[in-house]
Amino acid sequence: MSKLSRISQFHTLRLDSVIMLRGLARAASRFSSQAKRIGGRSMLLAFAALALTSTPANSSESKMWINHPMNLKLYAINVIDNWDQAMCFIEVIHRESSWNYKAKNGSHYGLGQMRSTWYRDLQPRQQIDVIIDYYLHRYGRQA
Repeated sequence: MSKLSRISQFHTLRLDSVIMLRGLARAASRFSSQAKRIGGRSMLLAFAALALTSTPANSSESKMWINHPMNLKLYAINVIDNWDQAMCFIEVIHRESSWNYKAKNGSHYGLGQMRSTWYRDLQPRQQIDVIIDYYLHRYGRQA
């Protein structure tokens, strides 16, 4: 049987899950037991290395990623239902503090540059909630 006829025969076959599973089983059985052992050992070593190098949930590095500007923007988008208002909010906060929740400008602190020390001590997501509450109180809810 020529190569071309085998290719055309392959294309005419119905490729359902049974045929695909049989092909995968045949391919897996071609590996020797030694190769399987080496593969299993390397997988075990990879998982052990991953477990040893992963950081716990309360480390400073994971806190840094929680307070990353992109995560804070996503939080703000989820809190604000209207897309246009969320984009305006993101622009205002960018102009106020460049999404630096530790920003200080004279006696103004945080993401929204509020003028109170208790605001300075809030977590970034709490700062976003306070800013949104302030905007709703000051400007009302717009449609």
